[in-house]
Amino acid sequence: METSPTVHVALVDDDAHYRSLFSDSIARHGGMAVDYAATSGEDMMAWLQSHRPDVLLVDLGLPGASGLDVVRFGAKRWPQMPMGVVTLFSDEPNVISCLEAGATGYILKQTSPLEIAPVVQQMVDGHAPMSPSIARYVLQRLRQSTSHRSTKPLPPEVALTPREHTILNHIARGFRVAEVAQQLDLQATTVSSHLKKIYEKLSVHSKTEAVYEAVRMGLILPPSSH
Repeated sequence: METSPTVHVALVDDDAHYRSLFSDSIARHGGMAVDYAATSGEDMMAWLQSHRPDVLLVDLGLPGASGLDVVRFGAKRWPQMPMGVVTLFSDEPNVISCLEAGATGYILKQTSPLEIAPVVQQMVDGHAPMSPSIARYVLQRLRQSTSHRSTKPLPPEVALTPREHTILNHIARGFRVAEVAQQLDLQATTVSSHLKKIYEKLSVHSKTEAVYEAVRMGLILPPSSH
C-alpha cells in the first residue's frame, strides 16, 4: 500500500527542462511530491494565496514578476515556509536581495539540478543549503560586515535576551531547531517561539536572514568556516 508524500513541494521555473529535472528528482526521492509547478511568478503567487507547500523552489529569471517578487510574496504570505532559490545567477545583488527577502537557501543550477531533492530535505530539516561558492561569499560578506558595523547603541526593541542570543548563535552554527532544543534542554516549540521573537525584533522572515542581520548589526559573531 502506497503512502502519501510527507513533503509537499511547489516550484516555479519557466524552463521546461529544469522543471522536468526537478520534478523527477523529487519523485525519485520518495516521501516527496511536487504539488504545483508554475511557469510564471504571477501564477505561483496566485496559487500561494490559498496553498502553503512544505518547501517552495523559485527560479529568479522569470518572465513578468521575478523570482525575487515571488520570494517576497511567499515570505509575507507564509512567514515560516522554507524557500529555496534555484538559479543560474550568482551575482552579489541577487544573492543578497534574495536572502534579505526571506530565502532559506540559494542553489546554483550549474551545481547539479538532480540534487534538488536532498536540498529540499535539508530545508525541511531546518537547514539553509547553499552552493559552496555562494556559502563562501556569504560568509566573507558577514565577516566584512563585522569590521564596518555601526558602534551606535542598538534600540531597546532590537536587543536580544540572553536566551535569544544563545539560540541564534546555535542557529548560526548550523544546528536545527530540534538540535538546539536538545542541547539547551528546551522544548522544540519553545525554541521556535524564541525564533519568532527574534524574527520580529530583526524584521526578518528566515533563519538565514536572521543570522545575516544579527552579524551585520554586531549582535553575534559570524559563523566559523570550520
